[in-house]
Amino acid sequence: MPARHGRDAAFRLVAAGATRRGFLRLVGQGTALAALGQLRGLSPAVAAAAADAPERCFDAAETEILTQLVERLVDTGEPDAPRVRNTRTIATIDALCAQLDPSVTAQLSIALRLFEYGPFVFELRFSRFTRMDDAEKDASLEGWQASRLALRRHAFLALRNLAMLGYYSQPETWSLIGYAGPLIGRSATT
Repeated sequence: MPARHGRDAAFRLVAAGATRRGFLRLVGQGTALAALGQLRGLSPAVAAAAADAPERCFDAAETEILTQLVERLVDTGEPDAPRVRNTRTIATIDALCAQLDPSVTAQLSIALRLFEYGPFVFELRFSRFTRMDDAEKDASLEGWQASRLALRRHAFLALRNLAMLGYYSQPETWSLIGYAGPLIGRSATT
């Protein structure tokens, strides 16, 4: 059966008029998303500076898709956990992405649109991600995480890492992970 899927995929590439350049572009997109998937923690100072930056990376529609993705990706189930919309999480992610190489962030915009229309394209559901309930969104995200398509998994990892970086760089969320804040600048009484 796997050999058949391989032939089918090759046939679809040829039928779609795929070229070597198109294939290399697809590989490059996967690499860019994989690079975002490797991002590590932000210091509070960097997060604050990024959130105050005037540049924007995402338009209003992309920002709403990103917000709803982040809400599901960082949902802890804790009743005291701050809501994503009550923090500067999205502003931090947006400003951080605005400072990255445009070739990488262009892939993020495409990935956000794929997440939005992914339920229809990959799951044959007649709904967009932003119009689904939380359980449906979680199921859709699980599909991205476990997908056989490496590009989908890389997109999921990239957005999950951005979500975690953005959310847990906010001072309001530090108590959730037992972080008391930076040592430098703390008063002697804390």
